[in-house]
Amino acid sequence: MDRFDRKILAALHENARISFAELARRVNLSAPAVADRVAKLEQAGVITGYRAQIDPSRVGLPISCLIELTVKHLEYYLVIEQIRNTPEVIECASITGTSGLMIKVAVDTMPSLQALIARLMQFGDTKTSIIIDMPVSPRMPALQQDE
Repeated sequence: MDRFDRKILAALHENARISFAELARRVNLSAPAVADRVAKLEQAGVITGYRAQIDPSRVGLPISCLIELTVKHLEYYLVIEQIRNTPEVIECASITGTSGLMIKVAVDTMPSLQALIARLMQFGDTKTSIIIDMPVSPRMPALQQDE
């Protein structure tokens, strides 16, 4: 990956809907060269998809939380499947430490959160933290520079 690829990734991370012509202007390459590089980045699995970022509070889900779930004696992969099928869950990470899973959820009301926690408690112990602010929004990781 060279400096052009890093510039392309940064521009796409900022706005995935950017045209190849505009992307080419930003990175100082031709549009066909940029299209070829983007295709190669996709084929290599560097670019894994394109998504619209949605603010849950603007669609009626003002309460966001992180829930640590320590999976007890139940089959771990069955719990994962249940979590995948829980619509309030917007992200889930398998983590090290005493908790097995870190689950990010978005709900409309405190009673909805309480009901969700009650459902999750059947799988193990939970610890819930309400998100009050995101001082660092999701961003692209720092990429290594050319030697």
